[in-house]
Amino acid sequence: MPEHQQKNLAVYMLCVLLAALTVFQIYVSENSTTQQIQDRKFLEEVTNARMQAHPSNSEQSKDVGQYKVTGGQTDSKVQCFEEMEILNDRLSLLEQLNFDKLGPTDYAARVFGGEVVSVVPTSRHRGSLLSRVRTAFSSMYDNYYQMQCIIQDCGTCFALEGSSGSIVIKLVKSVALNAITIEHIPKSALPVRTDVYSALKEFSVWGINNPESTGKEIYFGTYTFDYMTTFLETFELDLDQPVSGVRFVRVDIHSNHGEKFTCIYRIRVHGTPEE
Repeated sequence: MPEHQQKNLAVYMLCVLLAALTVFQIYVSENSTTQQIQDRKFLEEVTNARMQAHPSNSEQSKDVGQYKVTGGQTDSKVQCFEEMEILNDRLSLLEQLNFDKLGPTDYAARVFGGEVVSVVPTSRHRGSLLSRVRTAFSSMYDNYYQMQCIIQDCGTCFALEGSSGSIVIKLVKSVALNAITIEHIPKSALPVRTDVYSALKEFSVWGINNPESTGKEIYFGTYTFDYMTTFLETFELDLDQPVSGVRFVRVDIHSNHGEKFTCIYRIRVHGTPEE
């Protein structure tokens, strides 16, 4: 084949390839546009359905829907919002796990000089003289050190027999109480999923200055620790009027979350120390 014919053939093949490439690009572009239109319609339907199901969140749903259907940048914006929510959850978890460093002062903390004076299950209150003597002796030895885990991080809990009982804590100094924090092990850290838990549930808080006497006690209210939604919760105490400082706090546990025993991981007491 002559040289000029070869050149003409090469130019012809190149034109065919360019034409085919152009047709392919047009085809992909049309299909992409069609798919985007379908995606927008679908997302609009989902957004409308959410607005009907949750009218109170209609504005938020509308905003999210607009972000999702605005084109090529939509997915990245939605992903950014989701990542921000995950980040907020993780920051909240870090704050809870570092509550001693980031939260209010704990005037019951063992490291500052606090002490768990006694932990008595309700069954022992109603038990025989022998069981009460056994409780007294156990509190004097190994049980005493185990009780102190209630006011410090031991990596374990103090197990209370049954679902009710009383805990008496001696504070570092006389404190005008304003809050109490209850902490349990996170459910995500438990090796087995179950329907019953050993976390305390309903409890009352009392302030006293001498646990050995029958003097005046200050009632700070009854509260419910909702372990199903959180593993650490701070309760603002019911204060109808200013109260004087107390040196001892008694926590009466009335129930737990269904287990035959009650595990107490950490109790923190907050307030304003008296000078």
